[in-house]
Amino acid sequence: MLLYSFFARFNSSSIYYFYFAVLLISVCDFVYFFKTEQYSFGIYGALACTGLHLLPVFLFTKNIRLYLLLLSPIFIFIPFNLGSIILFGVPFNDATFLLILNTNIKEAKELLGGYLFNMVVVVVSYVIALIFIFNRVPNVMPLRTGYLTSFISLIVVLTLPIFDTGTKNYFANLRSRFYTIFPTSLLYASKMTYSQYKLVNSTKEERTNFRFNAKQIVNIEGKQVYVLVIGESSRYDHWGINGYEKKTSPMLSKRENLISFNNVASGGFITEYALPLILTGVGADNFDKHYRQKSIVSVFKEAGFSTYWLTNQVDEGHIKVHIQEADKQYLSISDFRATKHIHRDMELVETLKKILSEPGDKKFIVLHTIGSHYDYSVRYPDEFDKLKPSNKTVFSKSADKKFKNVLVNSYDNSILYTDTVIDTVISLVSSQNAHSSVTYLSDHGENLFDDGRDLSQHAYPVPSKYIAQIPYFVWYSPLLEKTFPDKISNLKSHINAKISSENIIHTFTSMSGIQYLKQDSTKNVASSYFKDNQQRILGANRKVYNSADLK
Repeated sequence: MLLYSFFARFNSSSIYYFYFAVLLISVCDFVYFFKTEQYSFGIYGALACTGLHLLPVFLFTKNIRLYLLLLSPIFIFIPFNLGSIILFGVPFNDATFLLILNTNIKEAKELLGGYLFNMVVVVVSYVIALIFIFNRVPNVMPLRTGYLTSFISLIVVLTLPIFDTGTKNYFANLRSRFYTIFPTSLLYASKMTYSQYKLVNSTKEERTNFRFNAKQIVNIEGKQVYVLVIGESSRYDHWGINGYEKKTSPMLSKRENLISFNNVASGGFITEYALPLILTGVGADNFDKHYRQKSIVSVFKEAGFSTYWLTNQVDEGHIKVHIQEADKQYLSISDFRATKHIHRDMELVETLKKILSEPGDKKFIVLHTIGSHYDYSVRYPDEFDKLKPSNKTVFSKSADKKFKNVLVNSYDNSILYTDTVIDTVISLVSSQNAHSSVTYLSDHGENLFDDGRDLSQHAYPVPSKYIAQIPYFVWYSPLLEKTFPDKISNLKSHINAKISSENIIHTFTSMSGIQYLKQDSTKNVASSYFKDNQQRILGANRKVYNSADLK
């Protein structure tokens, strides 16, 4: 009888439909925190979210439907945020906005291709359900019910920070609570993204006037060619040269004068963060400083080198400000603006070949490759489809663990292709008979369903150890070793040292005989004064982690 009475209330207009609609908003946090086994956060988050959205109810007792209409932007975001959590294990955050701003249509289709139909069905069903619920919410809420709802919500919102263990500061806990729950987390992420882009624009003059006061202190006769290859989503432990069971690096494994370092950490968990840290060396804890200075490109430019930037990625935002420092930029953008949908990394090598044939004795060249960016199978041509089954012949969704073997084979084939790309770069540079070196490192690693967390790709707010550890190779020419034997010896002696992308600018410039005011010998892997790096990595919401603490 009680059950009949309860359900009978839902047969027509009922205030319970209103409460149900507001509870929907907390579903995202509840699912995410329970999915990540943060059960107390899941409960507190749902309570905080529900309490926050019921707080203003007393103002709308005469038109409660109007309040739901005001909440409609939040309802629109719910299925997309929830889909991101369920499919990829990631709620929307500042990194999500940066990825959206810096991706292209082709990449988006690769990532979401297997889910589009299901997403459309879910969204349409969700909209129909919302309309059904809205039509059954009464226009008017009893005044006493409205005031009681708002009062209880106020008590919940003000009480929850007491139970937070983050800090002893009540107001800090209150703020942090709403930084981490949907939808206020979206406002925080939007504010962070906007602030970063605003800072990029407001510091343009400061960057323009910045000087390294760099100069080449060694008189080197003849040609000089220095190439920095930046990879994408490449993991240290999936390279054969680093001990991986699959032979994914047959070319580099037999390459002379090549050093592979064993303990190197990325500075950022996504490309937008990682690249500026590689180029400027400011360190993850000082990310904002990269806006205010130039990069390794300008170090070489000040030292009299012609500088080049070659890319097949969409290098915008934080990255673009440093691309613009190069004398010449070759942008092979793989999107609707391109003449072809896919620009593989070997196309950059063809451009490199042309640059090397041009007049000029001092050249510094950056290749920002697309490497092992998902969809892995699209990154390499058919002749590199050695490990099978792969996504060349078997369709799978990007986050479907049932196809782990297929995804990993595709990923490893992309590494195999990168091995040939790097080796071809080295061959081209070696043929110049110059003082030269080729450095390769990845921006960050990749998750490949490695453990019980079932993580895939790399956009999770807290980076994993698989994101942090990256490959780092240095090839040097015989002429360079003859000129700087001690530097090469120091590199070899630090093969197992703790290194980070923060060290690249100090090491690369030193190996080229360049000095500048802020060059630090303790951060220079080619120096006998080198000290182990702290290996800090920047995650979502600008939080910095020790790589050694990551799981």
